[in-house]
Amino acid sequence: MLTNYLKTAFRNFTRHKSSFLINVSGLSIGLACSILILLWVLDELSVNRYHDDIDRIYQVMEHQVYANGQVFTFTATPGPLAPALVEEVPEFEYAATYTWNINYLFTHNANSLKGSGIYARPDIVNILTFDIVSGNPAEWLTEPNTIVVSDEFAGKIFSDEIPLNQTMVVEGDRLYKVVGVYRTFPENSTLQFDFILPFHDFETRNEWVNSWGNNGPRTLAKLRAGVDPELVSDKIKNFIKERNEGSVVDLFLYPFADLYLHGRFEHGQVVGGRIEYVRLFSIIAVFVLLIACVNFMNLSTARSITRAREVGIRKSIGAGRGSLIGQYIGESIVVSFFSLIVALILVELFLPAFNNLTDKQVTLDLTTLNIYLMLAGITLITGLVAGSYPAFFLSAFDPVKTLKGKVISSKGEVLIRKGLVVFQFSLSIVLIVSTILIYMQIQYVQTKNLGYEKENLLYFPIEGELRANWEPFRSEVLAIPGNTNISRSTHHFLGRSNNTSGVGWPGKDPDEHVLFESIWVDYDLIETFGFEMANGRAFSREYGADSAKVILNETAIDIMEIEDPVNSSITLWGQDAEIIGVLKDFHYEHLRNGVAPLFMLLNPSIPTMQAGYIRVQTDDIRNTLERIQQAHENFNPAYPFDYRFVNERYAALYRSEMRIGKLSQYFAIFAVIISALGLFGLSSFTAEQRRKEMSIRKVLGASFAGIAGLHSKEFIKLVFIAVVIAAPVAYYFMNTWLQDFEYRISISWWVFAASGLLALVIALTTVSYQAIRTAVANPVESLRYE
Repeated sequence: MLTNYLKTAFRNFTRHKSSFLINVSGLSIGLACSILILLWVLDELSVNRYHDDIDRIYQVMEHQVYANGQVFTFTATPGPLAPALVEEVPEFEYAATYTWNINYLFTHNANSLKGSGIYARPDIVNILTFDIVSGNPAEWLTEPNTIVVSDEFAGKIFSDEIPLNQTMVVEGDRLYKVVGVYRTFPENSTLQFDFILPFHDFETRNEWVNSWGNNGPRTLAKLRAGVDPELVSDKIKNFIKERNEGSVVDLFLYPFADLYLHGRFEHGQVVGGRIEYVRLFSIIAVFVLLIACVNFMNLSTARSITRAREVGIRKSIGAGRGSLIGQYIGESIVVSFFSLIVALILVELFLPAFNNLTDKQVTLDLTTLNIYLMLAGITLITGLVAGSYPAFFLSAFDPVKTLKGKVISSKGEVLIRKGLVVFQFSLSIVLIVSTILIYMQIQYVQTKNLGYEKENLLYFPIEGELRANWEPFRSEVLAIPGNTNISRSTHHFLGRSNNTSGVGWPGKDPDEHVLFESIWVDYDLIETFGFEMANGRAFSREYGADSAKVILNETAIDIMEIEDPVNSSITLWGQDAEIIGVLKDFHYEHLRNGVAPLFMLLNPSIPTMQAGYIRVQTDDIRNTLERIQQAHENFNPAYPFDYRFVNERYAALYRSEMRIGKLSQYFAIFAVIISALGLFGLSSFTAEQRRKEMSIRKVLGASFAGIAGLHSKEFIKLVFIAVVIAAPVAYYFMNTWLQDFEYRISISWWVFAASGLLALVIALTTVSYQAIRTAVANPVESLRYE
């Protein structure tokens, strides 16, 4: 019986080649898109989950709760926290302090190489899963001036030498001995570092980190087996308050595995993160596949009359409805598996471009059983969904009527077929609207006036001998034609970096705590960036005591409610500071967030003054950059001039949104292509069905335009209905997405009009071929035998 069903299926495929090719093309594109998205989703869900005992690993985090109702959530914690937790809270098996990634220059013999790594306490080896290449991990990070490195980094700097027990010079003046080598963490790890240095060495060079009142490093912990993390969170909630009077910190545990996907907090609550994109593209994958399935349903039911006699004969010789349903669903599954083969070829072809677009290294590993089960599952579901309605519809034919040739498409069947066209075009239009709005929002944030001139502004790190040689380097750079200003700061102006609640002002409630961003700058920083002064003046060499002065932004003044701020006094960490100027608000973090209060202090000698900026105003950028690079080499020969333009660094803030926009664009195009394929197939069959009717109309005097319009009108009407349905759905989803941005575009009516017009043009273009073909056909050919 199965062999007979397969023969029948292949006979029908060869008899109706155009329908078969349209179905396979649509399902192949739909399956290929869904498989690519599924690979991306699986990669996202796997991030940080390869560590052993991942369900026991937690990030120790802070809610900073202020009297004005604001709650800020940070991963930064005090330096002494990790050892104190292990010592005083028995539920903690291990806890490790580690820093943010720091870039250092390493030298071994004649090789010099910059690497990015961290300082960490020894317990990090017991918490995270390291693939040990050499060395004894029990001894790692226990002694000062020792280092462990990744195998990739070791291969670059030591070449063919055995890394263990070799020495390297760090930052030109510190000698470190390699005591261990580990394999580089996989791509699906948020923690990526070329090296790890003992946290003891960081403490020695940064005394501030030992204070319970200062935050900076992160704390990672591993709980003992069987411990309830919620109870532990409650237990440590006041841990910092008990050690730092006046603290506003509530400590809590957050699963390390969840931080990547669910890492965005508002008012102390998890409100999302990258999981939103995972959900979005999962929905898109389902949409695209559904559109392809709708094509199959429509073409199968449209051609039902051509198979009616077959159904009648099968039923008359005893075939039950169940066997017929099985046959037609079986045919659908055969088409789905055939489409899967084509889809896998498409996936392999487009996977490199997809990885480049998503900045991932996903692969389709056909050597694992799970992949085969996943693909088989998707294909079976696709086949069942695509074949379900045609199977039940065809199997319900009355055998007597079909054998007499009296099967006529019922109104119900026609309505369902039209409804399916409306459904697939509605989904396509939702994707088109979403793509347009995502693009508009990205363009908005990229071009919005940030309150300073980000174009032609050069950023470079201040490292090595450049710190000591800053003034002569500055003078040489300013002597280069085209350079108008140069300065430096502790801040990168791409997000929150250093903040404090230690600000006081006249009339402030003693119980009120407000978090201010604190920025230390050198002279000319305000002029270099092009920040505008709302009141007062910038720091100037003409005044001798500006190091005791402060500049605030408008938001800070609004919070303080100081009517005449210039020459007024506030306190910073208990010390008086005179306000000499007020900056107009400018954006220094992601536009998801509003402008936070900040202050600037003048302190050119602070060790963390590591961000340099040069304002370049010239048409000969290449020559100017070469001369700046030469100046850098003169004063800091051991380090490369690693520069970037600020507008490029700002654009990188929205890399995720730009990738999402690109992906949405491509998948919307594929969805439209699939819908157009289905509409083409359906219009072709409709033209065939109405061939005689159109011939009679033509004989009776119908014009070319009349015939073509009559054929197209029905499909255009369906697409118009789809526009009406899709508009509110798209508005709801995109308005929800835009709410995540403090600064966002408004959703204009023309977006829906343009999307609808585009869908109508695509539909008209798709059906126009058949409409024209029908209009120019010779009626004699259709009516010859009537």
